[in-house]
Amino acid sequence: MDKKELLKKYWFICLIAVALLVFIGIYAADSYKNREITVSNRQIDGKYVVYTVDGEPVYADDFYENLYAAAGQTQAVVAYERAVFEAGIETTEEMKNNAAAYAATILQSYSQDYVLSSLKTMGYTNGLDDLTQYYIDAQKQDQLIRDYVTANTDAYVTPTLGTNGRIIYHILIQCETEPVYDEEGNILEYTANPTMEQSAALNNVLEYLKDENNTFEYAAYQFSDDTGSKENGGYIGAINEENAANYDEMFAKAAMALNDDEVSNVVVSQFGYHIIKNAGSTVEKALNDYYFLSSLENSYPDLALKAILKKGSELGFEIKDEKLLNSISSQLESEEN
Repeated sequence: MDKKELLKKYWFICLIAVALLVFIGIYAADSYKNREITVSNRQIDGKYVVYTVDGEPVYADDFYENLYAAAGQTQAVVAYERAVFEAGIETTEEMKNNAAAYAATILQSYSQDYVLSSLKTMGYTNGLDDLTQYYIDAQKQDQLIRDYVTANTDAYVTPTLGTNGRIIYHILIQCETEPVYDEEGNILEYTANPTMEQSAALNNVLEYLKDENNTFEYAAYQFSDDTGSKENGGYIGAINEENAANYDEMFAKAAMALNDDEVSNVVVSQFGYHIIKNAGSTVEKALNDYYFLSSLENSYPDLALKAILKKGSELGFEIKDEKLLNSISSQLESEEN
């Protein structure tokens, strides 16, 4: 996946995980002045330690309960989520390297003041160094959701793929077209009537895709006239037997005929020229497709919360406050309805 595409998501999504130290600061600002506070994710007698004060452990269960009482349920939930990230997902060298690359690109594209302001809004208060941590946390969030979806494919992946579904991307070069009819008045195909500029645009795309170092997704982002999909690398969604009729007939027919990882020749629809990619038709392909998983997050707003609660339960974390539990339950119920 092109790093420029990943940056788009990681910078603009509302990241669930927020720095735990911020909440320690809110919760313990007066009581713990001039004392050594260290974040931790170790266990003592089977209980997770969130942080230590002068070497004395503060356990997760007590921390969440007290934090809720002091700062409200929102901060308590975010602190819970952050602790799940820290304890449940290892920070790999690949994550660190990716995060450093993302951070460097952002710092080249945005002013430092803007970056610092954005980081503070999300709870990262240690300056520009926190930008790398932000991207590490974003990767952990994605991994946690992917793990949860993998364990629940029948609930999320299978219904979305549908019957004979294909994960479809496309690049559109708009131009005027005319339908060709058979004797009974059915449309057989469309013929294109492009301008010189439109023909040149199509040729630019075809030349770009000849280079194996260039990705289809970035080509869509750079060249496609479809404003609804280009920001997502040309991602259309899963086209299957159930929903194919919702698409242009020529487009759907070409998409459904593609094998996994196959890119079509130029297809002419009522909208213009298309180049179509089938990114996969299996559960395994879907689980490894960045934009497919992103679309699931949009379709199921409770997905991240469920994934975090599931991982927290596996780690032995507990939310003891009844009001907080009721609030979370209500949120899940409302989103399911």
